[in-house]
Amino acid sequence: MCPYFNTAFKKDWRKKDNDGFFFIEKPNIKPEVFEVILRYIYSGSISCEKKSPEFLFEIMFASDELILHDLYSYIEKYLIEHHSTYLNENFPYILSLSFEHPLWKRLQEFCLTKINNNPYSIFELRNFQSISSNFFKEIIKNDKLLMDEIDIWKSLIIWCKGQVMQRNHIPNDHYDITKWPKKYKKIFSKIIKEFVPFIRFNNINYKDFYDKVKPFKEFIQQDIYESSLWYYVNPSIVTKRLYDRKIKFIDSNLLKLKHLTLICSWIDKKSEIYNQNNLPYTFDLKIRGTLDGFTANIFQKKSRKLENTIIIMRVKGTNELIGGYNPYIYEHDRWKEPNEFWRTEYKSFIFSFPDETSSLDSKNNISWLNCNNLNFSTELKKLESRSILSRIDPNHISNAFYISKNTGPRFGKYDLFLEDNFNLPLSCRCSKQYYLNDIRDEFYFCIDEYELFKIIKK
Repeated sequence: MCPYFNTAFKKDWRKKDNDGFFFIEKPNIKPEVFEVILRYIYSGSISCEKKSPEFLFEIMFASDELILHDLYSYIEKYLIEHHSTYLNENFPYILSLSFEHPLWKRLQEFCLTKINNNPYSIFELRNFQSISSNFFKEIIKNDKLLMDEIDIWKSLIIWCKGQVMQRNHIPNDHYDITKWPKKYKKIFSKIIKEFVPFIRFNNINYKDFYDKVKPFKEFIQQDIYESSLWYYVNPSIVTKRLYDRKIKFIDSNLLKLKHLTLICSWIDKKSEIYNQNNLPYTFDLKIRGTLDGFTANIFQKKSRKLENTIIIMRVKGTNELIGGYNPYIYEHDRWKEPNEFWRTEYKSFIFSFPDETSSLDSKNNISWLNCNNLNFSTELKKLESRSILSRIDPNHISNAFYISKNTGPRFGKYDLFLEDNFNLPLSCRCSKQYYLNDIRDEFYFCIDEYELFKIIKK
């Protein structure tokens, strides 16, 4: 007996016609769907092979309403095993649908697994803005969400913008929220303030905060905004609102997930770039210039025993990043040698990432809002094409590093060389000598931040 019908007859939901027959009206269930339901009730079996996923979902809706747990549970399993392509292509709809039906546990698990395995794939969907409010909130609340926090923030802005534009039929070319009329700003503010408390602003570096968060100050609760600003003044400040996600792939003011993806691939000399969700290394921060200082002496003291490291630095006044990989140590460990000597190494490389203060991301132009989704894959390909990788010249492996007790890191002769106070003019140099490529045009430069990471195999 169907539990629903059993209850319906007991509670007198039925009606009686002139011939004395009892009937129950269910106009929301199509006849062809109800026919399948009746056949299942009487036979206890169903054939799904020739039915489309759309039709199977209609059966699930009906069986859920009629409290036929075994039926919708079976169809759930069948959809996941045989129609995964359909589920992936219609993911926002499936995500919302599954959580609107609390008992659809298998589909909920399918959705959450997909999000945890590759969160960027969700935000790259063309129709990602169609994700319902409740489930978008569940996504950004997730402590295990493996994304750059600034990308989560950008996704929130884009999603909220989409909600306002769809409801009010705002033309697509009116993407600059800061120039909207007050009535639209008010709607946007009401929507976004529900989600802002779930953004970990302390995981966003101050440059990104200034460029991509500050323009939306009017839409952020005052206490949250002020506590975020105080965090940059004093990082030791801890408030209930400022906490890390349980999974944090790196503690860095400079590197984002797309940078790590390329660096890991370069270390292992991969012909194809690693998947961002399956990187083989962790990056353990050992030195940060703005915390520890920029002198060569400090670098020498804190890096001596560190093996297998990446140094990354930002050219002062820009967002240009330069770095190098050292598989060995920086320590002067040859006591019979003079103060300076050459060290042989064949795995080392230097590199540069372009200044990405472009028309897409600059503080004076927020045209990234013209997008309907994030596009990590495209950004990664663009970064790869514009980055410069320079490995040690095979003919000069004996000149890979110049080790000195008195300077900072020195790759090759002047291929990448830091000395004295790295943040002062003329303290850093870069010119092709013993590595294969020039990684920047200008010889002298100075930096306003640098970080040294120990690379650890997972």
